[in-house]
Amino acid sequence: MLHLRNSILSTIVYYDILDFPLTMIEVHKFLINPARLNRTDRGIGSISLGDVHQELSSLHRSGIIGSKNGFYFLSGRDGVYDVRIEREKITTAKWKKFLRLLKWFSGAPYLRGLFTSGSLALSNAHPESDFDVLVIAKTGRLYTCRLFLLLISSLLRSRRKRFDAVAPDKFCLNHYITDSDLRISHESLYNAQTYANLKPTMIARQLVHDFYKSNIWINKFVYNFKINDEFVRRSAPLNPILHGFARMVEFILNSRLGDILEIRAKKYQHERIKENPLTYEAGGRITFNESELEFHPRSFEKTIISKYNQGLRRLGIIPYLEEKDSGLIV
Repeated sequence: MLHLRNSILSTIVYYDILDFPLTMIEVHKFLINPARLNRTDRGIGSISLGDVHQELSSLHRSGIIGSKNGFYFLSGRDGVYDVRIEREKITTAKWKKFLRLLKWFSGAPYLRGLFTSGSLALSNAHPESDFDVLVIAKTGRLYTCRLFLLLISSLLRSRRKRFDAVAPDKFCLNHYITDSDLRISHESLYNAQTYANLKPTMIARQLVHDFYKSNIWINKFVYNFKINDEFVRRSAPLNPILHGFARMVEFILNSRLGDILEIRAKKYQHERIKENPLTYEAGGRITFNESELEFHPRSFEKTIISKYNQGLRRLGIIPYLEEKDSGLIV
């Protein structure tokens, strides 16, 4: 099946950019949708683990890909196996510290959910990696929620600041959405793979399902992605005392006082965002409105997508449409 062969190779190419060899199960889970590569009027149908195993074996026999201890990578890229093993060890240590710190977010009013993102979620962290998170805040209290999260992370001395070149083991609070508008509008292969790798960490199971129902577009890029009961693998249980404090503060701020605080917090934060030269820098995206705050001023997305397209061409895979970024500033 040529469409599956190319889809598997494309998936391995994508993760090779991240120095991240994949297991057979991971190739199946994060498989790039064959429809991204080949225009077809016929339905593709289900793609089983057996189908993936058969194609991986064929690609390995032909020398197009290599394999070591159940991990698959591009031919000549054997070294990424050791990179992955080492980064998994680093990631394990970082998860322990991350979860210890994260429990304090139980005291953040209007925090409705939190996903772990980036290298920590992928188990691909290096020593200088920070803690990327996607925050879900209560609608109408987005800026108040951010204010409290910034305060808590600052008190913990674990907040990544705007001019930090690197910030090991610091919270990078770079993306917020609200619980009534869970859809991410910036569709791309990069974002689809990023959101497919999210780890629900401090969030109710139903909200996890609601988030992915709102972002079903992920399957346009990641063919086999789906939510199941085993999806939540990393969790920071709510601290009952801190959570009680957050609810008490919410009770007080569910009032005209809270409305005023939200208005002033929004005004102050918008002024800070507009004054920051990174807001207008090419190659990233800064979003600030009533339902979303996104701070990716120097995104890796454009570079990764460019390398992905180049990697396909080197393997002789010519998709009918090249992948593009999700609409970064040019």
